[in-house]
Amino acid sequence: MRAAPWLLLLCMASAQATQALPPAEAIAWLQKMADASRQLAYEGVFVVRQGDGMQTLSISNRPSAQGNESRLLSLDGNPREVRCSQTGAVTLVSEGSQVHAEKRLSNRHFPDLLPAYPQALLNWYEVRLGEMARVAGLDCRNVEIQPKDAFRWGYVLCAEKDSGLPLKAVMINGSKQPLMQYVFAEIKLGAGAQKPQTQAAPHAELPDPARPADAVFARALPPGYARIAAVRRHLPNMPGEVVHWVFSDGLTHISLFLAPSDKPAEPLRGVSPSGMVNLMRRQVGEFQATVLGDAPWVAVEAIAQGLEPRK
Repeated sequence: MRAAPWLLLLCMASAQATQALPPAEAIAWLQKMADASRQLAYEGVFVVRQGDGMQTLSISNRPSAQGNESRLLSLDGNPREVRCSQTGAVTLVSEGSQVHAEKRLSNRHFPDLLPAYPQALLNWYEVRLGEMARVAGLDCRNVEIQPKDAFRWGYVLCAEKDSGLPLKAVMINGSKQPLMQYVFAEIKLGAGAQKPQTQAAPHAELPDPARPADAVFARALPPGYARIAAVRRHLPNMPGEVVHWVFSDGLTHISLFLAPSDKPAEPLRGVSPSGMVNLMRRQVGEFQATVLGDAPWVAVEAIAQGLEPRK
């Protein structure tokens, strides 16, 4: 069976990657890619592949004095739109003639995958340079972000040779197998990109911040992870309000959902067919705790097992 061209390209990039870059050079590459995704004007179409599924989205990004504004629009499947700015992000979901607005916890999305200040990533990842490649008609350099331990997935990004904008991103597991891929099919860079034309979004209710007196606390977290968000919100098919926490090392993210439970939750361990998403559910005090994320099992398990009721 012939391998897909993008998979062969990934294997070649990993096999030919050089030794880990010195810290100063690694930071320079990470910072260049992070800045380009926020500060560069661009518009285009990219494809997301995960397992046997595929989705196509259009994207436009326009920097301004107040920060960048970006807009993503699904081109297949159910109509969905994501709008992001420095002040927040919202997802618009169309159902017939109705449009519902859902507040997002993060305004990050491809190609904006790296934190604004990525230096701390070098504590947990190595950066290696691979071969030159070509994506959407543009030359780019493969940059491998390789985990130093088993608590996070890695990435191979292809940075456009001049601007550093990631034109492709492949999430890989510890065996260098691809879990998810984003790749531009077409893109226009610079002044030729148009400012997103959008109408005012329907009002989206902000999730309520979780109060400081949390009923559950994380006794221990995997190295490099910290809680970066904590809100109270309503989720589909779940009665009442749940608490949603997000833990991250700056590149990998794991969520925790805490729901009141009248009876002990049945323990559950799950993994998606592609092996990308891992999940663990257990009872913690009076709450059903569900931990899941695009992260290795050991990281998800460490967070779930480290939860304790606050006395």
